[in-house]
Amino acid sequence: RRSAVTWAEGSAEALPVPDDSATIVWALATVHHWRDVDAALAEVRRVLAPGGRLLAVERQSPPGATGIASHGWTQQQAEAFAALCRSGGMVDVDVANRRAGRRAVWAVSAKLRS
Repeated sequence: RRSAVTWAEGSAEALPVPDDSATIVWALATVHHWRDVDAALAEVRRVLAPGGRLLAVERQSPPGATGIASHGWTQQQAEAFAALCRSGGMVDVDVANRRAGRRAVWAVSAKLRS
């Protein structure tokens, strides 16, 4: 069985995707750039089909980091993003400490209610 993957490019706050059309929204090293996280999460909920999932992955940053070292999430930021997902009505929200090659990353996954 072959699955179709459609790549769409746009701002997180105005996704160029029809309502209820995505089974997954994957945000790889982008959430820390979102200008309006609440608006972006509203867009994620709009485009996800019921039961669809959000996966947000950011490299780990140590608390108090500056410059390029701050380009990612601390554990507190990952947990805060997960809390926003929960308060926005998403379920099965999980924060995971993972390794991607030599890098440590935070992965937040959340599901839109079916």
